[in-house]
Amino acid sequence: MTGWIAAAVIAAFLAVMLRRYAPEQGLAVGLAAGAMLMMAALSEALPLFRELKSLLERGGLSGEYVTILFRALGVCLLTQLAADACRDAGEQGLSAKAELAGKLALLVLALPLFRKMGEIALALIGGTV
Repeated sequence: MTGWIAAAVIAAFLAVMLRRYAPEQGLAVGLAAGAMLMMAALSEALPLFRELKSLLERGGLSGEYVTILFRALGVCLLTQLAADACRDAGEQGLSAKAELAGKLALLVLALPLFRKMGEIALALIGGTV
């Protein structure tokens, strides 16, 4: 992993240098390096995700909820990557819209959890489910 971090620093330096003479190429280098670093980090984290999934399932958490958790994590990572790429391109407004879209996607993903919480609350206060 440290090799990827060193590559990211070198790519950042290269992107800054390229932006002086060819801004489009500097942006492309930054985006490509960011995407490669994200893929490397995620591939390194796969054993962590497997272990976390195993722990959650052993804890009695439904497989459906584990899936929601991992999808939400993916939405968060992709949203952050997109927003950072927009900021790097100087598009602050577009960055904010990407973050808003990510937040809305998380709410949609969480709907089954909200529904379940409502059912539990109704059952606790003696309502019908």
